[in-house]
Amino acid sequence: MSLLQDALRRAQKNAGAPPPPPFAASSTEPGRRKPKTRWKLLAVVTAAAFAVGAAGVFLLSRRAAPPEAKFAQAPPVRSAPLPAASPPVPSAPAAPSAPAPATSGSVRPAGKPATRRSEAPSAPAAPEGAHEGKPAARKGKEPVLTEFNAAVGALDRGDAAEAARRFCGVTASSPDLVEAWNGLGLALMRQKKFEEADAAFSRALALSPRYVPGLVNAGLLRLAQGRVDEGAALFSRAADLSPGSPAPRVNLAVARARQGRLGEAEETLLDARRRFPGHLDVLYQLGTVYDRMGDRENASGAYVEFLAASAGSRPGLEERVRERLRSWGISPPAVERK
Repeated sequence: MSLLQDALRRAQKNAGAPPPPPFAASSTEPGRRKPKTRWKLLAVVTAAAFAVGAAGVFLLSRRAAPPEAKFAQAPPVRSAPLPAASPPVPSAPAAPSAPAPATSGSVRPAGKPATRRSEAPSAPAAPEGAHEGKPAARKGKEPVLTEFNAAVGALDRGDAAEAARRFCGVTASSPDLVEAWNGLGLALMRQKKFEEADAAFSRALALSPRYVPGLVNAGLLRLAQGRVDEGAALFSRAADLSPGSPAPRVNLAVARARQGRLGEAEETLLDARRRFPGHLDVLYQLGTVYDRMGDRENASGAYVEFLAASAGSRPGLEERVRERLRSWGISPPAVERK
């Protein structure tokens, strides 16, 4: 552009001189450029300006263009995690060498004290309190009470089928009699009709949720079905409701021993022995718990104490305890029968 302006200034200075003929050489005037050279210079300047402009447009177009798009990388496909394997179910604790700590309930007849039956050699002690209280005597209810007592007598004789039949008659005529439903459940349980027994105990507890014998017998049913945790919960509830009854505590200790919680079973029985000194079921079960723990010294002490307190009232259990003591090289003490 500066060359073009210089050429225009020179042309203004020579404005007074006649222009030379077109395309004529003026070699006679030094310092004056030829017209052809001037046009070449203008062409070069124009081409350079065009090139600079084109370069600027190109650069501006690159800056204005959006950046090159990048393909987003999809996250890797992951398969669903496999579920963790279920933990192995622990096996049941080994059966103790002493008699198995299963228990059974009893029913007290109305109007007279409960009778104690000698235990068979294969059956352990039966804690008291599985049925406490008696049906309330009302006018016009004598036939019901008579039938109720007859059902209790059949249960005591070991005739569970006859007892169940009579208890069914009582519940049909007096459906609100809690003791009759409890006795029916016990008779059915002894026949191993567990579902029907469960329905009878549930009916008793629906009528009286704080009825301790019903709670104890329902817990015994759970033990017979292998539902030890549920049985322990029922025994614990019964123990809280009846602090003066040993049966709930004895059965709670039995359930905890079956759960493998021998230390808690021991504590429960020691507390029961302080509350109920000389109680046969407490002493016998305490011996079985120490036996399972491998504590022969304390087990033999509890067994000897049981023999002294029993004195012939539990001949079956007494013989089994003596055999256990002899297997340890301990001579059972001679006990006078009551």
